[in-house]
Amino acid sequence: MIAQQSQAGSQSRPISILNIPRALKSALIDAGYKSLGDVQQLSANDISAEIGIPKHQAEDLRQQIESFQGSSQQPSHHIPPQSQIQASTAADLLSSAYLPHFSTSSTSIDHLIAHFQDAARRRLPSKPSRKGKEKEDSAAITPGMAIEISGPPGIGKTAVALGIVLNARMTGIDDLEDDEGDSAGEVLIIDTEGGITAERVRTTAEAITRTCSTLPRDIIHGIHFVRIPTQTQMIAFLHTLDEWLETHPKVNLIVIDTLSFHFRQPGLDMSTRRRMMELVKQKIGQATTLHHCAVIVCNQMATKLMTAENKPANFDTGDRAILMPQLGDAWTTGKTLRLCLFRGHPGDELRYVHASMSGSTRNLPWAAFDIDNDGLPCDIPEKIFERPVTPPPKDLISNTALLDF
Repeated sequence: MIAQQSQAGSQSRPISILNIPRALKSALIDAGYKSLGDVQQLSANDISAEIGIPKHQAEDLRQQIESFQGSSQQPSHHIPPQSQIQASTAADLLSSAYLPHFSTSSTSIDHLIAHFQDAARRRLPSKPSRKGKEKEDSAAITPGMAIEISGPPGIGKTAVALGIVLNARMTGIDDLEDDEGDSAGEVLIIDTEGGITAERVRTTAEAITRTCSTLPRDIIHGIHFVRIPTQTQMIAFLHTLDEWLETHPKVNLIVIDTLSFHFRQPGLDMSTRRRMMELVKQKIGQATTLHHCAVIVCNQMATKLMTAENKPANFDTGDRAILMPQLGDAWTTGKTLRLCLFRGHPGDELRYVHASMSGSTRNLPWAAFDIDNDGLPCDIPEKIFERPVTPPPKDLISNTALLDF
């Protein structure tokens, strides 16, 4: 009886008593695991898939929990060594209470993203300035989010991603001026097909600093640029991404433009493709949970043939063709926000963005935007705060593999 009570007591112990990195503790708590008993119910494979950590790290976590359970069955007055006692400074606690917010440079898209943001993250305040006033803007992207941007060629996927990059750097510079500390808010850009170049980044940085005191070189200084031209190099870099982020702790935004470029070869067999997508899912999960980065992934679209009953078809049996994200759901999780960009019918000059998330029932699934002369997203003035008066036709939405509204 006493042993059962002791075991129950050990299972109710909080996650905070574990001797694990603070980032892993935060990832467990964010995933809803508050006590040792919550985690003990899962296998190492489940833990690895849920919070995006390697299997060996998940096994070590389970072993440590089991050791706590075993030690709790015998009374002990042993004082743990200092190496097992982890303390958080006041600065650490305060920094975890505030999250930087990134904008797409389009208020309408920001408002759309905000509707799909976790309620807990929406309650977190923006970081206060030295005067104690919170920054008020429409920015809705926070570290820990994973967002897919897909759409047909020329619709503005790279432009939206670049807008987020520049806004993240501006946010980092503003926080640096407020805190008078070290540089923060750095960005990693992984370019696979030449859509984002150093010249393009410099030109857009000059454009957004025309009316402020920030210098373009200050923005560019915090951007890490990696060009990956082959699939082999992409896989190799993904294997080292976790280590790279550990050596660059100031990075809080990762942009991949485009992920699908290296995974669309027709000769790629299904088993190899599945393993690659699992690797992508794991590494993005680690980046969002353990390293507290926002991850923006651009993907191309693919044509899929369907029958009149909306069943997969081929050229002989297909009745219609639809566009859908090329990689499908293979790399995403239930918390991945998917933004699909598209145009209206002929005569409609607007660009639209449709948002969806697995299990979400939000009633504001799309918004209108445009690309300005500097190649960055911008608002259509009369359509910033509400949906356009004339929505895009439903058949256009369905033909781009989007949800009905």
